[in-house]
Amino acid sequence: MSEKAIFTGGYQNVRDYAESVDRVLLDLKSGAQPSEETLEPVMQFLGALQEERSASQHVQFLGVLWRRHGQVGKARLARMTSELREHRASPDTVHDLETLANALDQERAEILQRIRGG
Repeated sequence: MSEKAIFTGGYQNVRDYAESVDRVLLDLKSGAQPSEETLEPVMQFLGALQEERSASQHVQFLGVLWRRHGQVGKARLARMTSELREHRASPDTVHDLETLANALDQERAEILQRIRGG
């Protein structure tokens, strides 16, 4: 598999996570309750981050990336997941999701630059 194909696959994964987080944030910030369909990918991602040792290498990498942008430990991840499951989100959860979205967007831009040969 070529390096470009690997980067393209990584870009797609990061883009999917970023879009999922963005959809949840848009709903939360507009005062709407995110649907189960909107929440599910984010809940799965947060759950995978909680079980980071058994998560895919890609999820482990994104967990490290997110921690570089802000300290989000397992207890905080559990609270975020619980709040989202109960269709509520504290200002801290919204802030942490924004930090995650920023980290994902930054990684997406860096991968795109590598794909383009930059």
